[in-house]
Amino acid sequence: MALNYFGDNTLGTAHAWLQGLSRRSQAISDNIANIDTPGYVAKEVPFETELRRQLGRFGSPMAATDPRHFSAGGRSANQLGVQQAAQLLSSSRRDGNSVDIDAEMIELAETQMRYQAAGSALSNRIDILRTVIRG
Repeated sequence: MALNYFGDNTLGTAHAWLQGLSRRSQAISDNIANIDTPGYVAKEVPFETELRRQLGRFGSPMAATDPRHFSAGGRSANQLGVQQAAQLLSSSRRDGNSVDIDAEMIELAETQMRYQAAGSALSNRIDILRTVIRG
């Protein structure tokens, strides 16, 4: 369900972000709970790709109007990001379980930080709308 009040996609975006992060948090919890289950395949919830695709339908891409602006991509190819760090930590186990507790804890911390950011963004947007309505 897309929330689009007053022609504003921010609430719907934050809502989708929170839902995806909640699903990711649940998957991480399941992975950690099954750390000792032979043959367990770790769950992954990569919802950011779908969220970006959905957002691309509604908005225009960011434009750099000044040479000092950063690109929307963010990171250069030679920098080590979280995904690459998580891949370095992964290991294969003899019992067929694909859960790596170190990678899961990194993902859990990142998910918690993103959830806080999404919650703050949603709260700020609601505060702005409340201020506009009150005048």
